[in-house]
Amino acid sequence: MRVLIAGGGTGGHFYPALALIERLRREDPNVRVAYAGTSRGIEARVLPAYPYIRFFPIHGKGLVRGRRFGYVVACLHLFLGLLEALAVLARFRPDVVIGMGNYSSFAPVLVGAFLGKILPIRTLIHEQNAIPGLANRILARFVDAVLVSHPRTTASFPRARRVVVTGTPVREDFFRAKGSDAIYRRFGLDPDTRTVLVFGGSLGSKGLVEGILRAKEALGGGMQVLLVLGSAADEGEIRAKLERAGIANVVVRRYIDRMWEAFAIADLIVARAGATTIAEIAACGKPAVLVPWDGAADGHQRENARLLEEAGACTVVDEDVIVDGGLARLIRRLLNDERALNRLARNARRSGRHDADALIMGEIRLQVRGARG
Repeated sequence: MRVLIAGGGTGGHFYPALALIERLRREDPNVRVAYAGTSRGIEARVLPAYPYIRFFPIHGKGLVRGRRFGYVVACLHLFLGLLEALAVLARFRPDVVIGMGNYSSFAPVLVGAFLGKILPIRTLIHEQNAIPGLANRILARFVDAVLVSHPRTTASFPRARRVVVTGTPVREDFFRAKGSDAIYRRFGLDPDTRTVLVFGGSLGSKGLVEGILRAKEALGGGMQVLLVLGSAADEGEIRAKLERAGIANVVVRRYIDRMWEAFAIADLIVARAGATTIAEIAACGKPAVLVPWDGAADGHQRENARLLEEAGACTVVDEDVIVDGGLARLIRRLLNDERALNRLARNARRSGRHDADALIMGEIRLQVRGARG
């Protein structure tokens, strides 16, 4: 079987794709896998470590709402992306094309859907967020199946041929990860001190970084913070600020490739509410404070967070809590309430779907068998 996966740009779209690819390889070591994404996205940085995945960089750019010139640029990228996607499908000849969301998935899936009218190619899209993105909303009417992470999202695709609830694929390492003294040492942390992991997704969060810096004195004593910056701030500058303030219990990292290790040692996670972040929190069964990013399209992060909050699996706070300095007080209150932490962790694990990749694999096999008659 030959599988082309498209999407990425951010870790929220890329890492579920990687989890699915790993499942494909476990079930069939002979499967041929290719990935179409942009040369600027996280996929271009990570995929060289996976030589069995053939990477095809294509053009793609999201729409910048309210900027007329941005629409022109996005349309130009789309035109180039469609031409490149046609070339990719001609060269790779996939049995199935799977779009994992973001603008970089649009051209390969659309081309695959139209070629599927005359060739035995099947197309699927996966929507991780509670509120679907623009690319998937458009593609839903053309593809053979729409896969969603949450049951309530099915109502967003009234014109889809088929909608299947699968959950979000999570890399197997998150399910297996265990904390150890060696992991603490690698991060420069104390195994005997409570650890708070703070991150804003693969791109980082300026708001969360500034919130931790603003509250750095209040976070002292009895806890330590692992702060992951992404591209939201300069690592050297943040380290210098902490050193000048005499803060030694905040450890800064630009990026963590083995993120499951950071999850494994975290007593509490403070993060944005990206769909993949939520799925990984549930996979590890970790208590969390979620701060939805107000700039997320259609407010999808707030809706993502609401799903976990309704399951009693997290605490959701608004951005102004960070601005007002309330983040440190909330962190301290939770770390001092063992019963609350255990309840959040237990509910988080219960809310997770551990069979998402298996369900998606079942749908892939069903679609490929149908194409082959």
